[in-house]
Amino acid sequence: MSTRILHRFHVGGLPLIERVLQRLGLRAILAEFLPPSGRERIGAVDVLILLIVNLILAKDPLYELAQWVEGLDLRALGYRQRPTLRFTDDRFARALDRLYTADRSSLLTRLAVAAIQAFELHTTRIHNDSTTLKACGRIPGRTRTGLELRHGHSKDHRPDLRQLVYTLSISDDGAVPIHHHVYPGNRNDETTHIETWDALCRIHGGPNFLYVGDCKLCTEQQLAHIQ
Repeated sequence: MSTRILHRFHVGGLPLIERVLQRLGLRAILAEFLPPSGRERIGAVDVLILLIVNLILAKDPLYELAQWVEGLDLRALGYRQRPTLRFTDDRFARALDRLYTADRSSLLTRLAVAAIQAFELHTTRIHNDSTTLKACGRIPGRTRTGLELRHGHSKDHRPDLRQLVYTLSISDDGAVPIHHHVYPGNRNDETTHIETWDALCRIHGGPNFLYVGDCKLCTEQQLAHIQ
């Protein structure tokens, strides 16, 4: 007498997420900036898509992702058959390493433009603000782009800790992130608006939008540049 085994897989919001990813063309955008290396048995794009889905649904740590993927019905994410290889934490870590070394700034700009076009977002008004991200412990060195933890004016009221300065611009229509940038912790956020304005003009396709910022925008140099 044969024995049948019943496997249960989770679907939930996967079809909706997959439809949004298709409209964004996210796989094609990621593949452009993260082409196959020829040594990967599972492409970095597939791994990063699963990581994005996890960030939306669960926010599990890397060491729990393999078990989380095992419980998914991957057909809802476009797989015709289930991959035989496991999505281990090492695979996710290597994919994140690939993403780190990619041209992330251009990738995010491409993604923002794709979102504006795919969902017909209104970008006639864009809001910008900045904050600081503090870090504990000793973290020496800097990234290849010059990013470095530094002491600065701490909005967390922890001047004893080094930090990064983070700026974010969102659309008034749906509060969709349009642009962000991270600066060394000693960067004065009164000096970030010119760079942000120029980037938003490239994304929007011109300067015909209302740029909303706080009082740190009101310096003679920055307002003259925008004018």
